Amino acid sequence: MIDIHSHILYDIDDGSESLDMSLQMLRMSVDSGVTDIIATPHVNRQGHIPSWQTILDKAAALQEEADKANIPIRIHTGAEVELNGDTLRFMKENHDDYCLAGSRYVMLELTDQSQPDIVEKMIYELQMRGFLPLLAHVERYERLMERPETLLAWMNKGVLAQCNTGSFTGYFGSKLQQRVRDLYRNNMIHFLGSDGHRVEFRTTDIRQAHEELDRLAAKEKPHVNLWNTATRNAEYILKHRVFYPDLPSHWQKEKKGFFHRLFG
Repeated sequence: MIDIHSHILYDIDDGSESLDMSLQMLRMSVDSGVTDIIATPHVNRQGHIPSWQTILDKAAALQEEADKANIPIRIHTGAEVELNGDTLRFMKENHDDYCLAGSRYVMLELTDQSQPDIVEKMIYELQMRGFLPLLAHVERYERLMERPETLLAWMNKGVLAQCNTGSFTGYFGSKLQQRVRDLYRNNMIHFLGSDGHRVEFRTTDIRQAHEELDRLAAKEKPHVNLWNTATRNAEYILKHRVFYPDLPSHWQKEKKGFFHRLFG
């Protein structure tokens, strides 16, 4: 498994608070079957933009400590970039700063105030600069999930989507759990990430999510296991290759059973 979304670097955002916590998070990842993890600290949240060199240095230092502790995991650099007007100022053409694992994929975070029409224009500008946009935890965006056909239209223009593993287990509530299931059924999830922040809560332990994805594959979409598919897709990022997903022709609502229609 390749975890493309994590906050394992300490003393840089609201994620890990110490080296010891970072190492514990990495051990949780390994125990979950993760071989590679991308460190994606928040960038541009409330105007805070840590330098790219700082992220590189912290990731290298953590990798060294993980190697010393015999934790078999490869750490890659990246960021979770909040998308607003400032993003277009520091995400410059011909640079891969803040991109995932040295590629041109950039993980973008929207907010509750993000307007889909404005977001689309900013994403297009980033694409014109050579970036490959990837939306972080897309299931969290109320305005976008109310208009799934808009999201699908973006995907047809090259936008990719990551979902949090905890959303599948219900950790973030039943509403987000239903959303990821709907996205799953429509084949509109391309990558997975723990979005791990700590060891007490929102952790990098994704074993329960793995079990849930296996259950979904067996029950609702035979022969398609998102755990395996997302891992293969993430390899495109690590290999710096462009990924072209198979997309549905339209958004399909979940079909309700007779008793659900009668009493639901």
